[in-house]
Amino acid sequence: MYKRIIYENWHLVVPIISFATTVLVFGIMTLRGMLLRKDKAENMSRLPLE
Repeated sequence: MYKRIIYENWHLVVPIISFATTVLVFGIMTLRGMLLRKDKAENMSRLPLE
């Protein structure tokens, strides 16, 4: 038969850590993209074409 899964407090740590890591990585990527100098961004946008 079906048994209900009982989560203990330490089981909640893994999803919280993985969510926090994901938010941190994407936050850093967004921040670096926003702080990129205009001349460097233009140079990087032409790289695949050179």
